[in-house]
Amino acid sequence: MPDIGPDDAIRVLLGRAPVTIATNATLREAAEALTEESIGVILVSGAHPGALVSERDIVRALADGADPDAEQVGNVMALDVLSVGPDDVIAEVTARMLDSEIRHAPVVEDEHVIGVISTRDLLAVAAGRG
Repeated sequence: MPDIGPDDAIRVLLGRAPVTIATNATLREAAEALTEESIGVILVSGAHPGALVSERDIVRALADGADPDAEQVGNVMALDVLSVGPDDVIAEVTARMLDSEIRHAPVVEDEHVIGVISTRDLLAVAAGRG
């Protein structure tokens, strides 16, 4: 496999299909899924395409007093998220994510989320492990 570099398209970093969760799932269920899958964000199915719930969203809700067994993902999910295309260049996506202060971005093709890019993916490229 050839080395992946900052001038390559994001598509080369896509691996498994994105993990999804229902809007009516509880924060505890979301946290359990994040832990089980060893990921930092889950796509919310049945919501706006690209809607996400992240570790940060859950922590913020809990800090505000949310009950993890009652509060639903749909009430804390992020709707207005930066998305990227599969042919966007890794270096440009990295800059956009840094500028937006985000750690995850859905990869959208033909109005469907085909994956999620994380800062971990981008760091692997920077470290020559992509």
